[in-house]
This record gives sequence, C-alpha cells and structure tokens, in this order.
Amino acid sequence: MPEDSWNRASGLRDQTGIDSVRNRVLHSAILHVESSGLTLGIDPVSLERLCSDAGVSMKQFGKTWASTDAFLGDLFCELANQAQIDRADTETLLTTWQYLSMRADDLRSVEGRRSVLIDIIRTAAEYNFDVVTASAKWRTYAALSTTILSWPESAGRTRVLDALRASELAFVETMESFYRNVLPTIGYRLKPVFHNDYQAFVVAAASVIEGLGIVRATVPALVEAHFDIPAEPEPETWSVASLAFIGVLDAFFELDPDFVPEHAIARVSGGVDVTPQSQSDADY
Repeated sequence: MPEDSWNRASGLRDQTGIDSVRNRVLHSAILHVESSGLTLGIDPVSLERLCSDAGVSMKQFGKTWASTDAFLGDLFCELANQAQIDRADTETLLTTWQYLSMRADDLRSVEGRRSVLIDIIRTAAEYNFDVVTASAKWRTYAALSTTILSWPESAGRTRVLDALRASELAFVETMESFYRNVLPTIGYRLKPVFHNDYQAFVVAAASVIEGLGIVRATVPALVEAHFDIPAEPEPETWSVASLAFIGVLDAFFELDPDFVPEHAIARVSGGVDVTPQSQSDADY
C-alpha cells in the first residue's frame, strides 16, 4: 500500500518532529509484521533494523518511546485500528443492492426469495472468506486477538484490548447495518426469540468465516473443499464457508409472514439505498 494511502487508512498523519518519527517507525513495523508475522516482543537487532528502514536513529526512537513495551503498545493499537478496514467492506452492500434490483421480480414468491437469499449467501460468504481471511491485516488482527492476553498485565495491555474491542464493535455495527438493510428486503426477519437484536447473529456469522480462515492455514484442502448439493433444475456448488454461513443464518432468521413484495420491489427498484429500514418500515 502506498505510504499516503496507509497513513489515511490508519489515521496516522504526516507531521514533523516526534510525531513524524513515531509515524515512520510504526509504518516500518506494520510492514514488517504483515510480511513476517506478529510477535509480542522485539529484540534489539530487529528494532535497529526497523528504525533504519524508517530513517530514524535509535536516539530519536528513545525520545519518542520510553521503552520497547511502550512502542509495542502503540504498534498493537495501530494494528487493531486498521484491521476493521479489511473486515467490513462497504462496497459489498452497494454490490448486493445492485444485485437485488436485478432480481426484484423473484421477491414476489417464497421460492424466489429463498433463491435470492441462497445466491447472495453463496457469493458473499465465499467472497468474504477468500478476500478477508487472505488479508495480511486480518491475519495480524486474528493473531493479536488470540495472543495479547499472554502479554503481562499492564496499562499497555489494557489499551490494546480497548483498541481491539473498539475495532470489533465498529465491525459489528457496520455488518448489523448491512444485514438490517438486506435481509428484511428479501422477506426474512430475525426469529422473535432474538428481539430484533442482530448483534448475536453478526458475531456468530463472522466467527464462522474467520474461524475457517484460521483453520485454512493448517488444513487448506479441507476448508477449501466444494460440494455439489442437489437442487432444481441442477445441482448447486457450495463452499464449506457458504454451507456454514447459511446454517447460521437459518438458525437466526425465518420467513417474514407480513412481507409485502410490492414494497420491497419498489425499494430495490428505486436505486441504491444504504439506509436500513426503520422498525416501523419493516413492520409495514
């Protein structure tokens, strides 16, 4: 990623003095993590190499961070903050909405709505699995999430955990908006037991995709397998990620008995709409 793009994505700004040193060293460190993997410590030789790559002297480093733990704390917070860029792709909602506009007539029947749902899930789940879990930023986020608790208890560890929590909540909020927008539009609602709270579903669905991403590192042939599932007029090819995702969705959602096809068709035919329906709209 070009440096100016990386700075915008991570929130780091081009500045002078201490802030400039900080940004350059963190940039160098993040590139190193993405190419070599995450560790919870750093040896003097590696630290000198990072500073050299950043054009920063060890004296300048010492003026910026009181200790290597303070530097690692800043680095881990940046890694947590930038992970949400890759985990929630806002373009997915726009693409899905455009697809719905092409399938508007299928929303008139239960069978048609199920077909639309399956096609969306098969495509979106496989896309998310292939793109998100192949991302260096996501792999780093996953590694940091699972290993940070082995770091000694300190204010630094608390700060990193807070950054991870904020990133996770931002992701949940983005994906909740996506599902609230799409699923009621194709005639599905959360089962009453979930009291219109999408967050449990978002977390469960993300865990399926990201859990498979972790397993793929060790047994890729099993995770990347595809299966021909009987269907009319011909069998459908499903990935493991898509099968797992539709299983989670069916556990949380059901057909909406009050669905009015004409309202949904008018909505998807009116152009891209990225604002979730209000509860009163959903209830018609």
